[in-house]
Amino acid sequence: MLLVYGLLGLAIGWGEVGSELAALPAWLWLLAAGVVLAGHGLLFARWQLLLLGLGHPLGARASGAIYIAGLGLIAAPARSGEALRGLWLQRRHQIPLRIGVAATAAERLLDLASALGVLAWGLGLAQQRAALLVVLGAMAAVVGLLSHPRALMQLERSLSHMSICKPWRSLHRVLWEAVQALRELRSLLKPMPLLWGLGITTAVWLLESSLMELVFAQLQAAVSLEQAAVMRTATSLGGVLSLLPAGLGTSELTSVGLGVFYGANRSQALAATVVLRALTLLLPALIGVIALVQQPDLQRLRRD
Repeated sequence: MLLVYGLLGLAIGWGEVGSELAALPAWLWLLAAGVVLAGHGLLFARWQLLLLGLGHPLGARASGAIYIAGLGLIAAPARSGEALRGLWLQRRHQIPLRIGVAATAAERLLDLASALGVLAWGLGLAQQRAALLVVLGAMAAVVGLLSHPRALMQLERSLSHMSICKPWRSLHRVLWEAVQALRELRSLLKPMPLLWGLGITTAVWLLESSLMELVFAQLQAAVSLEQAAVMRTATSLGGVLSLLPAGLGTSELTSVGLGVFYGANRSQALAATVVLRALTLLLPALIGVIALVQQPDLQRLRRD
C-alpha cells in the first residue's frame, strides 16, 4: 500500500499532496472518523438483522466481539476474509457454519446491489440507470435460482454421488457448506429483510459519499454529492473486481482518475483518496486487529 501511494505521490508531487493534507482542519479528521465508525455501527445492525433472519439471533456483546474482530480481515480480496466470522460463530456459539457463511454472502450481495443503485443515482442518466437496474434484476434472478429448493436438491445430489479421494475431501466439504449456505440464504430473500438490508447499506454508502464531498470542499474542489457517490461506489467496485488485497492500486487509480475527471486537480484528488482510504480501510482494520489480539481463541481458529 505504501508503495502504491509512494508511486502516485512521486508522479503527482508529494509536496503538493502534503500541503493539501496539512490544510485539512483537525475537526474534519475527527468528524470523518466518527462518520466511518457510525457507518460500521449501521453495518453491525445489518449483521444482527441477518442473523435474526437466519433464525440464529445473538446478543449484541457476543456478536459484536466477533463482528469487530472480522474487521481485522477487511483488506482480504473482495473482503473474503470476513467469512471467518462463520467459523468463529460455529466454534464459539455452536451456530452452524452455513449460517455465518450465508450472512457474509448476504452482506456482500447487499453491498453490491446498493452500490450499483447509488452509482446509478449518482450518474443521473436514464440509460445508465436502466442498465444497472437490469444488472440488479439479473443478480436477484441468479440468487433466486441458485437458492431454489429444486436447484439445491440437485446440487446436493450431485455432491453426494461424487467419489471423493482424500486430497479433495476438504474441497467437497467446502462445496457442501456452500450449498447449505445457499439454502439458508433463501430465508433472507423476502421483502422486509431485503428492504432493511438495502436501506441500511445504501445509508452507509451515502454517508461516506457525503464525507468525500466534504473533504473535497475543504480542499477547495467543487465536487457534488452525486459525483462523490459515483467516486465512492466505483472505487469500491473497482477494488473488488481487481481481486487484490483491499483493491490495492485499482481503487486508488479509480478514485484519483474520477476526481480529476470531475474537476479536482491531481493533488486534491490524491489527498482526498488518502483521507478516505485511511479512514474506511486502515481505521476499521486497526480496530479489528486490536479486537482480534484480545481474543486468543479467535486467533487460533484463524491460524487453523
